[in-house]
Amino acid sequence: MASKDVNAKVFDASGKEKGSVALTPAVFGATIKTELVHGTVRWQRAKRRAGTHDVLTRSEIKGGKKKPFKQKGTGNARAGSSVSPLMVGGAVVHGPTPRSYEFRLSKKVRQGALASALSAKTADEGLVVLEGMEKATGKTKDGVALLKSIGLAEKKVLVIVPNEASELREKFALGLRNIKGVTVVPSAGVNVYDLINSSKVLCVRAALAELEARVGKSA
Repeated sequence: MASKDVNAKVFDASGKEKGSVALTPAVFGATIKTELVHGTVRWQRAKRRAGTHDVLTRSEIKGGKKKPFKQKGTGNARAGSSVSPLMVGGAVVHGPTPRSYEFRLSKKVRQGALASALSAKTADEGLVVLEGMEKATGKTKDGVALLKSIGLAEKKVLVIVPNEASELREKFALGLRNIKGVTVVPSAGVNVYDLINSSKVLCVRAALAELEARVGKSA
């Protein structure tokens, strides 16, 4: 059952606290279902695996047709090929071959996991809202100063910006993207793995509305 009252702290573009904002309970106050989060993280990480690992089998190694040494009189065990898996430099049996690690996961499960991850972050007071980006200069030192004023300095921070590309958004992202531990994503790119892999989430007010619309319609 969703919580009735869910709020997050709001900071202005200069990093000064301006009170709090009410959040959609279905998105930020939902029941936290760890099994959905775990399954979705596995799904995300599986999709990212290249799966290009490969070994050489006997049919892929050049040579091996000639008997390496005579059958008797050497004191060695008999051998018929130099590419046998028993020989040094030989082939590999039952080794890894290229494959895809992807598996299917329903949209309902993914949406439930996203709501759970957002709710868990909000419950831990790990979500803060930034009123606007109008103070953005595109300089890293100003991005560091902003995070420091909000209390997010030297933390793993997921910064959520609006989907619509603009010069202001690019300046804002430019000032933050080179800071260690900071990840900048548009609201459409918010995912479960990035949420649980960050200690704090900084969401621009305009992106917050987009995120609530995205997750809320299926929550």
